Amino acid sequence: MELRELAERILLGNRWEDKLVEFDSCEDAVPGSALTVPDRPGRPPGLGLDEWHGREKMRFRDVGKFHSERERGLVLHFFANHELLALELMALVLLKFPNAPQKFRRGVVQTLRDEQEHVRMYQRRMAEIGVEFGQIPVSDYFWKAIAPMRSPRDFVMGLSMTLEQANLDYAVHYASVYEQLGDDATAAILKQIYRDEISHVKHGLRWFERWRSPEQTQWQAYREMLPEPLSPVRAKGIGFNREGRLRAGLHAEYVDELEIFSRSRGRCPNVFWFNPNCEGEVASGRAGDQAAKPVRQLAEDLRALPMLYCAQDDVVLVERRPNVGFLRRLRALGFTVPEFVEYGDGGAGVKALRARKLHGLRPWGWSPQSAAFLEPLVDQLAPGEALRWRSDWQVIYSKAWSAEQLRAFLLESDDEWLCDGDVVGRVCQRVDQVEALLAEWSPWDEVVIKAAIESSGRGQIHARGGRLRPEQRGWLEHVLARHGAAVVEPWLDKVLDLSLHFDVDAYGQVQVAGWTRFFTDARGQYRGTLVGQMVSGLDEETKKFLYGDGRDPRRLQRLGEQLGAHIGRALAEVGYVGPVGVDALVYRRGSDLLLKPIVEVNPRTSMGRVALALRQRVNSARTALWLVVAQREAQAAGCDTLAQWAEAFAENWPAHLADDGAQLSEGALFITDPTSARACAGLLLVEQTLDACRQRARQMGLVIGL
Repeated sequence: MELRELAERILLGNRWEDKLVEFDSCEDAVPGSALTVPDRPGRPPGLGLDEWHGREKMRFRDVGKFHSERERGLVLHFFANHELLALELMALVLLKFPNAPQKFRRGVVQTLRDEQEHVRMYQRRMAEIGVEFGQIPVSDYFWKAIAPMRSPRDFVMGLSMTLEQANLDYAVHYASVYEQLGDDATAAILKQIYRDEISHVKHGLRWFERWRSPEQTQWQAYREMLPEPLSPVRAKGIGFNREGRLRAGLHAEYVDELEIFSRSRGRCPNVFWFNPNCEGEVASGRAGDQAAKPVRQLAEDLRALPMLYCAQDDVVLVERRPNVGFLRRLRALGFTVPEFVEYGDGGAGVKALRARKLHGLRPWGWSPQSAAFLEPLVDQLAPGEALRWRSDWQVIYSKAWSAEQLRAFLLESDDEWLCDGDVVGRVCQRVDQVEALLAEWSPWDEVVIKAAIESSGRGQIHARGGRLRPEQRGWLEHVLARHGAAVVEPWLDKVLDLSLHFDVDAYGQVQVAGWTRFFTDARGQYRGTLVGQMVSGLDEETKKFLYGDGRDPRRLQRLGEQLGAHIGRALAEVGYVGPVGVDALVYRRGSDLLLKPIVEVNPRTSMGRVALALRQRVNSARTALWLVVAQREAQAAGCDTLAQWAEAFAENWPAHLADDGAQLSEGALFITDPTSARACAGLLLVEQTLDACRQRARQMGLVIGL
């Protein structure tokens, strides 16, 4: 039989005798001219790709629960259609590119023969189960994705290197599923298909190796050569079968990269960006790279932090992507790895992002500079989404505004466990006003003076004895010149720090995410947060205080709802939309415990939001701490770098999953990449109790200070 005749029968025929025509050998003496791609392949009755147009389609998840034998048969119906589409696409490439190399065409014919046998095996097994091929709608995704191919290379990249590679995962996964169901006959079919798919990927890989530049790695070439609308995520199925890919000849480095690669399969992603100096930018108008060195280093070292709270199919903008080995380790422990887009090296990644539809932009916090940085992506946003920065938002970043909200909230509330109005911060525009307050508040041992806009415990001084020292006066004069105001508050005898987290929508509605308990260092800068078990290590008096002497378990929850509603209304007045964190404080005054419900309002994402996301990864019966650790702590522990310290933790206190394999039950895990960190990294500690966490941390040279 002439090869062209065979391919035409398979592609255009509408009988099973055409699709599954048997042949011993083919001549390729008359390849003919290039065929114009038809809108659809020919199909037997019931299987036409446009035959079900306008009728409700059945999705794979509708039958993929395996509740009945019929459902198990309908799952095979989906698989059989994929094999039939692959068969037709192989016939198409032979007809569309008659001048392709002979070795390529012969390899396609051999693969085509395998696909015919796969369809026959599925047909026979479906008939035994009582399912007829064609009784439910069929998908045309393979056809739409591959048929527009412009060259044999596009065919190889799309089918062999992507869709067939994904079947290395699907075939192994579903073979195991059917074995567990006791259906050994179907499992055997899937195992045979798996073996064949390895050879199919290997055939495509041979041609890929011929066409890729020797200066590129397999992964680099694959990313560059893969035609739209496909992405590498389509080369993965359920689970990740590393062995099959290596047997097909793919390099280990390629397999590593593919394993951690993520991209949305259809949902428009949100774009996240970590810019921790947003308050400083609002206050000064300076971009993040002009911030103080510690802030710049924090931004660089924790740039990938949004990966811990975004969805898997979202995008995280980074200057450099975290190390592959680090990401594989996180993935093995159940963390999702989102799509990373690098904006370094000329911004090629961001330029590519501008060609895709996006849902929304989610910086750590809005500022004029973050709006300018993200502005190139605005045209890709979903309706109703936009750059969120407005000039009148500057006021809500001010600690003076937070003080106003506390004063107003206390006037609304009559809860006896809340503070009195005498601890509310006072706003001062002149040095003499500050000095007058210091004299007025002389009964307080210590007073704190804060810059109007600053973050993470920065921009504040402590005055004692009712007066300013000369160097403090100079600092205050500078702050007033820069910010126009300072906030003066009595320094309270702190028992613990709390933070409330919620989101405000465009209608001013509030969704509360929850409370967290955090702690700071001696300078008042953020140190870490408890992940779950919020009252772990607290004395009984404090526990009872938080929950109304133990009689009111919803006390904090109710306060969170009231606070969220109050602040949400105030934020809605300036049109703010997005995440909010409210720091609160339990303190002692005499023999009493009191709660200051608003220390400051942070209209941005905050570290507590990261801790709330980490709760999903930690066994609820355990106590966990999420810490920001510094390079100097690694050196104090005897390690030259954070990376060496991370290796020591992994060796002496490795992270383990619970028996169900779903959540962390113990150990230490760096959750930002320590291999590239120069100043700090994120560390998660998990133990049975807070005391056990402290003890194990001390053994590793880390003093928690909680």
